[in-house]
Amino acid sequence: MKNSIITSILCFFLLMACGEDTDPIIPQELGLDGSSYSLQVSLHSSPEVFVEGFNHHTQQVEQIQLDYNRQVFVDLDAASETSNADVLGVHYNDEAFVKLDVWDDTKDHAQGIDGWDIVLANYNGRTDDGSGTLVPYSLTGALINKSQTTAIRLNKEEIEGANETFIAYDDITYQDAVKITLSEEVDAVGSDWKKLDFATFTYNIVQDQYYIIKSTEGVFFKLAFTSFYDENLDKGNPKFLFQRILAE
Repeated sequence: MKNSIITSILCFFLLMACGEDTDPIIPQELGLDGSSYSLQVSLHSSPEVFVEGFNHHTQQVEQIQLDYNRQVFVDLDAASETSNADVLGVHYNDEAFVKLDVWDDTKDHAQGIDGWDIVLANYNGRTDDGSGTLVPYSLTGALINKSQTTAIRLNKEEIEGANETFIAYDDITYQDAVKITLSEEVDAVGSDWKKLDFATFTYNIVQDQYYIIKSTEGVFFKLAFTSFYDENLDKGNPKFLFQRILAE
């Protein structure tokens, strides 16, 4: 579909029809669905996994249970009227499982599902040590498909703090999206869509923040996380809204 001859011919004539005084018409796949989707995935799976690690309660190195033993690859482009998206869950014991590590360029990507855009997982990520220096830290969030997908975080407080205009999730258009420089960093989405409340030791979703993602098929999506818990209030169950950003 992506390379259809009909689409190419239509795009050619539309571009030829553009005058100097009109906005350029950017070629776009025909028939794409602009509906809003909601998806929740679980980072838990059977069987339980125990690994050697440091137990902060006993202050000893011993066998501890992994909080998250599953990675979930998501193909946003597969969203349609009959499916939210294509997903593939990979258990820690599966041969395809990769201990994702953004510091190691041999472990910052995985095969996943064909055409996947983001993977929800626990990974060795980067965090600020308080002095502006990034250090390794175990994080739970989303990584993008290396060299295939790009993304950027849009945070209202940060953007307005830089005296720029923040465009809300519901208001952003295709014309806005194409002007934004996206990042190729695998942790461009990352884990900071949630924040730990130290009073309750629960995670809250950061408000007025969402992501623009350019998929493996070159389609712009907007994506906003809405929860880290399932209906039983068990953590490790990321939920998010996403929607194609289409030219009008």
